[in-house]
Amino acid sequence: MTDVAVMLVDDKPRSPIEFRATGELEVRYADRRIELVAMPYDTDASVVVHGRAVTESCAPGAYDGVERRVNRVKANRDHDQQRTVGAAVALHPSRTEGLVAELRIARTPLGDETLALADDHALEASVGFAVMPGGERWLEGRSRRRLERLYLDHIALVPEGAYDAQVLDVRGSTGHTGASDGIVVPTPNLDEVLLWLRTRSLHLQQGGSTIAGK
Repeated sequence: MTDVAVMLVDDKPRSPIEFRATGELEVRYADRRIELVAMPYDTDASVVVHGRAVTESCAPGAYDGVERRVNRVKANRDHDQQRTVGAAVALHPSRTEGLVAELRIARTPLGDETLALADDHALEASVGFAVMPGGERWLEGRSRRRLERLYLDHIALVPEGAYDAQVLDVRGSTGHTGASDGIVVPTPNLDEVLLWLRTRSLHLQQGGSTIAGK
């Protein structure tokens, strides 16, 4: 009861906000919505926690109650709260695949770019979360972390994921259609972003390192 009450009043736990990217997106333009697995359940991911590489997984039920505060969960790009692109309109914590979220993307240049990049599979879903008191278990000599009770702070759209999850669906707005319909959506920074993604991929292939969820 205590954990649920905390989530209802939207008090953030004292633990820091962590980021985990979770998978690719699928976009539709009819009503400017993106449906995605924000965080999969029972899926191992190699992440960095407190400066140490560990294997992490999220337990079913970790986000129970989050659907009661859906109107407080915003969506942004790259976990930058100054680059808001929309907000959650539905959260489904009881789906077998994980926490499923439906996002409505704003009708702005950044929102249009986000839909186009997601439709091109150039963006993936990511969550900003905090661990509730007593909400994690360390196993196997603290080499494995099990997340059991989490606070959802926001959802971000990022270039690369940590977990092997998927965006389930993206639905766009009246007057905008996907590339398969032959209509181009303005994306002023698309070429620069795709070039950055290709450069980053080459860097990783040559032995570069990244922080989980970035």
